Amino acid sequence: MKKTIFILFAFLAMAVHAEVITWKAPEGFASDKYYQVKVNGINVPVFDTPIASYAVFDFTGEVTVEVNTMYDVRWVDIRPMRMKLKPEYTGDNSFSFKLSHPCNVSVELNGRIRQQPLFIFSNAPEKNKPSKKDKNVIWFEEGKLYKDVALELKDNQTAYIEGGAVVQGHIWAEGRKNVKIMGRGIMDGQFVRQMSNKKKGFISLQDCDNVTVEDIILHNASTWQIVPWNSNDVTIRNARIVSEHGGDDGMDIVRCTNVLIDGVFAHTKDDCIAIKSHGPYPSTEITDNILVKNCTFWNSIWGNAIEIGFELFSDEVKNIRFENCDIIHVEDGATISIHNADRAKVSNITFEDIRIEDSRQKLFDIAIFYSQWSSDGIRDPEYVNKNYVFGAWDGIILPPSGIDEEHMKHRGTVSNVLFKDIQVVDGLFPFSVFYGYDEQHNVDGVTIENLTFHGKKITTLEDAKVSQKHAKNITIK
Repeated sequence: MKKTIFILFAFLAMAVHAEVITWKAPEGFASDKYYQVKVNGINVPVFDTPIASYAVFDFTGEVTVEVNTMYDVRWVDIRPMRMKLKPEYTGDNSFSFKLSHPCNVSVELNGRIRQQPLFIFSNAPEKNKPSKKDKNVIWFEEGKLYKDVALELKDNQTAYIEGGAVVQGHIWAEGRKNVKIMGRGIMDGQFVRQMSNKKKGFISLQDCDNVTVEDIILHNASTWQIVPWNSNDVTIRNARIVSEHGGDDGMDIVRCTNVLIDGVFAHTKDDCIAIKSHGPYPSTEITDNILVKNCTFWNSIWGNAIEIGFELFSDEVKNIRFENCDIIHVEDGATISIHNADRAKVSNITFEDIRIEDSRQKLFDIAIFYSQWSSDGIRDPEYVNKNYVFGAWDGIILPPSGIDEEHMKHRGTVSNVLFKDIQVVDGLFPFSVFYGYDEQHNVDGVTIENLTFHGKKITTLEDAKVSQKHAKNITIK
């Protein structure tokens, strides 16, 4: 009898441990056109965007993800590769794989990364879910579509987007403290530019203290997406970004201090993340102390995966660290870049433990130059077209002749940069460029430590395919 009870309890414990949580989508918003997804036999809604589909759910224990698709499947890549997730092929149009812990992965069919990949966004069950009765919580309910949302948050307020809710619009705060935007739901940004308050962008947090963006999904952006401006104590955790638009930077961190970005997945056409320092602030308002970790980035046909720049108007941009990140695709542009098109002294920058799976143009790109986006830049289309520099960079133009000293006042420097434990684990080995503006406005002090290509250590700058100009103290070891 005791043995029977023990076995029964063990079975129940396993059943409870393998919990799966999903949510009802708004009527007509989910789709089974490309994919049908089940997790431990439970149907999970699939959402389509022009560039990818995705499914989102919570779970505990180990689960089996079953995928049926309209495509004839002969090969499946599941990225990041470090997770070593292997598909089991169950039919010409179906496969499955197991997950033992929450993660964000890209499922790609037949080696075609533009054949509607499927993103699986999974989470642990929520522990910090706010109370629906709290008067400071603006609650967007599961299964509902909210159109034309223009929500301004006040001090101590939380916008909670429940799993299965879809919010079309934008949310912002100015001069506020203790603000949160969170939940398992979706923000749909395709109509943001059409709204009267479009200057706010998708999510904008300006002149704020202690702000958090957590767990939400942003898709179909038509503008910059998560944008803290001149804010302090900012946390962006486990946000998921799916877009393909010419100005869809995933995260723009502008003149902020004390920022943590943790566990974000971003597929964007423009920069996945860009750290900047422009806006209507004195140059003494600097960008300082930013940590980006445990993220997965896919940058498509322009922009960069990891970017510091272009608009660096402050006196300093410093103490920025990227660690333990996976860059699964960079279809064009730079994998890791510092583009100083302005006056800032950029220093104490570290990129460590970064795994690169598919990068097709530049690996490391540090450059100081003049561009149409510079504080002294010329944006007149006729001038830009006549003076555009077609080459290794996008957005670079020649400065007007005869006033070199004036433009030199707006050029900065880059110093003390460390690339450590960078692994190009698959694909091509791109070239790198370290390029200063002149002898005074230069790149000084770059260390490349333990760079590997398909497991082999690169030990010379020549083998690292490094191009240099107005750069010094560039070392590899």
